[in-house]
Amino acid sequence: MNLLRKIFLFVPVIAVLLAGCDYSDALEESDKSVLPQIKPFIKGDTVSRTMLIYIMAENSISSFLSTDFSEIKVGAYALPDDARLFVYFDNSDTTSLPALYQYHPYNGRLIENVVYSFNEDVCSSDTATLGKVLDVIFDNYPTDNFDLIMGSHADGWIRHQAKSAPHRTIGIDNGKNSYTNVITKTIEIDELATLLERLPVKVDRLMFDACLMQGVEVVYALRNAADWIIASPAEIPAYGAPYDKVVPLFFDASSDVEDIMCEYKKAYDNEYYGVVLSAIRTSYLQEFADSTRRYVEKYFDIASPRNFYNCTSYVPGNIPAYYDMNSVMKSVLDVADYESWKNVLGNVFPYVMVSNSKMVYSAIAGGRIVYISSDCGAVSAYFPQDRVANRRHNEDFKTTEWYKAAGWDVAGW
Repeated sequence: MNLLRKIFLFVPVIAVLLAGCDYSDALEESDKSVLPQIKPFIKGDTVSRTMLIYIMAENSISSFLSTDFSEIKVGAYALPDDARLFVYFDNSDTTSLPALYQYHPYNGRLIENVVYSFNEDVCSSDTATLGKVLDVIFDNYPTDNFDLIMGSHADGWIRHQAKSAPHRTIGIDNGKNSYTNVITKTIEIDELATLLERLPVKVDRLMFDACLMQGVEVVYALRNAADWIIASPAEIPAYGAPYDKVVPLFFDASSDVEDIMCEYKKAYDNEYYGVVLSAIRTSYLQEFADSTRRYVEKYFDIASPRNFYNCTSYVPGNIPAYYDMNSVMKSVLDVADYESWKNVLGNVFPYVMVSNSKMVYSAIAGGRIVYISSDCGAVSAYFPQDRVANRRHNEDFKTTEWYKAAGWDVAGW
C-alpha cells in the first residue's frame, strides 16, 4: 500500500476518524459495577432517540477505526438526558473480544456500560452478529427514534474481487485479529435491508461511513429500511467523519441531515483531497425509479450501446460501475427530458456536498484523482455497456432490484 493510499483512503473502504483524545476518564471498578440511576441506563425505559454505531474493524484499517472509537466518546459528552448511544466495536486487538458498549455523561464524566460481551471472537461482518446486537438493544432499551452508523470496508453494489465473495456488501472481518482484508463473511445489502425492516422502530438516519455506498443500486435495496441514507458515492478519506462533531448533531433536535453533512464536509474543506456526500430521502425512491425507467427505455436500448468516457466516474479506469448518475443522464438525454428527470433527482437527493478542493482520491483506481465537476449528483449508478468486456458486471447488475425497477430489462440488457 503506497503512502497516499495508506493516509488518505480506505479501499474498498470505510471511513475513519480524526484522531482525538479519549476524554472518558477511567472509572473505578466499583463505579463500573453500579451504574448511575439515570434514564439511559435503566432497562425498559423509553427514550426519545437511540443511536448505534457499528464498527467492523478487524481488517487493514483497524488502527484508524480505533481512533474513531475515541472520537465517538468525545462526542458522547453532548448527549441529552433522554437519549442513548451504543457502540459495537471489534478490532484487531487480541486482548479484547467484541462487545456492545453504552456511553452517557454523568457529573462531568463519561460513564461506560458494557451492555453485552461476546465470549468468542465473532465475525462482525456477519448479519447474524449485527442482528444479535440489535436484539440486545431493542429487547432491553426501547426508543421512539433510532439512528444507525456503520463503518468498515465497503464496495457498494459491485461484487468483491474475491471470486467467491458475494456482491452488494459492507464490512470485512478477517477472523484472524490481524490487519489483512481476507474475506470471511460480509453483510450483504439485501440481508441488511431485511434485518432493518423488521425493527420495531424504523431507522430514521442510516449513515455509511464507508466507501462507495451511495449508489442507486444500494439505496434502492434499502428504500424501506430507513427514512434517510447519508453516504458517499466515492472513496472516503482515511480520517472519515469527525465524530466528535457529528455525534452531538444526531442528538440535537435543532439539527437535521444537512447539518450533519455540513459538519462532515467542513473537516475536509482545507484538505487537498476531499469528500463527496449526499443524503437520500427514501420516500421518493420509487418515483425516481419510475422517472428513470422512462428515459432508460427511450435512450439506452441495447441496440444502441453507448460509452461514457467523458462522464464523471468515482472509480475511473476499467471498472465502469460507479458513474455519477447525473453526469451520464445530462450527457445522454435531450434538454427537456433531462430537466424533467433532474427535478425528480432533486427531490430524492435534496442535499449534495463537495469539499472545497473538489477532488477525491481513488485508491481502487491505482491512486487516480477524481475531479468533481459542477454536474455532480453525488449518487453513482451502473450503466450496462459492451456485453463482452463487461459481461460479469452486466450479469451481476441483473441481480439488483434497481435493474428491473429502472427498466434495464425492457431496454434489452
